[in-house]
Amino acid sequence: MRHFQNILTKQTMAIAVDFAADALRCIAIERAADGTWTRRVAFELPTVLLDRSMEDSAVREFSAKVSEAGLTGCNCHVTIASNLFRMDIAQFPNMNEQELAASARFEAHSRFNVNAADVMIQHAPLPCKAPGRCALLLMAVPLLIIRNATQAVMAAGLSPCSIENAACAALHGAELRHDGLNSGLITFMHIEPQQAVLLLMKDGQLQFVRAMQGDWAAVAGAQKTSDNQNSNSIALEPVQSGGAWRWSSLAEETLRCLRQNCEGTSWPTRIVVSGAPSSDHELLETLKGVCGIDSTSVDSAGWSVGNEKLKSDTWAAALGAASLDFKNISSARAA
Repeated sequence: MRHFQNILTKQTMAIAVDFAADALRCIAIERAADGTWTRRVAFELPTVLLDRSMEDSAVREFSAKVSEAGLTGCNCHVTIASNLFRMDIAQFPNMNEQELAASARFEAHSRFNVNAADVMIQHAPLPCKAPGRCALLLMAVPLLIIRNATQAVMAAGLSPCSIENAACAALHGAELRHDGLNSGLITFMHIEPQQAVLLLMKDGQLQFVRAMQGDWAAVAGAQKTSDNQNSNSIALEPVQSGGAWRWSSLAEETLRCLRQNCEGTSWPTRIVVSGAPSSDHELLETLKGVCGIDSTSVDSAGWSVGNEKLKSDTWAAALGAASLDFKNISSARAA
C-alpha cells in the first residue's frame, strides 16, 4: 500500500478524453505544488459517434495528435456525453448490499427496457425520506458505447482507466475548483446539446438527479427555431427574438424539481452551470428569475493556465475527469 501511495505522489500529469456530443476533446494537465493546473496540451477533433466504430481517418488524426503531444502509452480518464446514459431514481425496501445490487440491476433492466447482456448497470445511494426504504440512482449505458469509446482511445495510443458520465465528471471539477460546493445545499446543472442534467448536492453528497431532454443546442444559438420532434423532450418555442424567455422551459422544470425535493427543508443557495451555454447571460438570469436563486457559470476556462485558450465552459467534463487523479493524489498524501 505504501508503494502504491508513493507512485501516486510522484504523478504530475493527468489526461482525459471527452466524447462530447459536439466534439472529441483531449486534455493533459499538470498540477503544481500550489495547486495550480497547467495545461500541457488541449485539442479538439470532430464529433465521434459512439454507436459505431471510429472511422479509420478519424483514428489516424486522433493518434497523430496524441503522438505529437507525447502522450502515447499514457493512462487517461474517459467521459461520455450524458445523453448516452439512461438515468432514473428508484426506491427499494431496506436490504443488504448484495440483494440491493441484484434488485437494482433487475429494476434497471425492466425500467429501461434493456437486455442484461447489452448494457452496463451502475447505481449510487441517495437519501430516502420513506421509513424502511432506500433510494438509488440507476444508470445504464450500452456496452457497445463503452467498447467503441475504449477501442477509439486505445487505437489512438492511450490506455483508458475509467469511463464516466460527463455531467458527473464536470461536477468533480467544479467541486475542486469552486469554493463552497461541498457545504450547504447546491444545485449543479450540466447542459449538453440534447440533454441537461440537474444534480442536487447537500454538504458534498448527491441528493437528487434529473435528466431533462431538449434541443439545447438550438436554444443556445440566436435566430434559430427548435425543430426537435422528440415527444419525451421539453417543448421549446421559436427563439428568433433572443429573449431570456427562451430558457424558461428548462428553468421551470428545474423549479419543479427543487420544489419536489426541497419541500420542508432549506432552499439551495445557488445554481452552478457547466456546458457550452453556461456563460449565456440570458440563461443565468432566467434561472435566477424563475427559481429565485443566484446562478453562475463554472467558468472552466479559468480552471487551468496554458498557451491554449479554452473556449467557453465546454471543457468542464474533461477537466473534471482529469482532476480525479489529483484528488487521488491528495487522498494518498492524507493517508
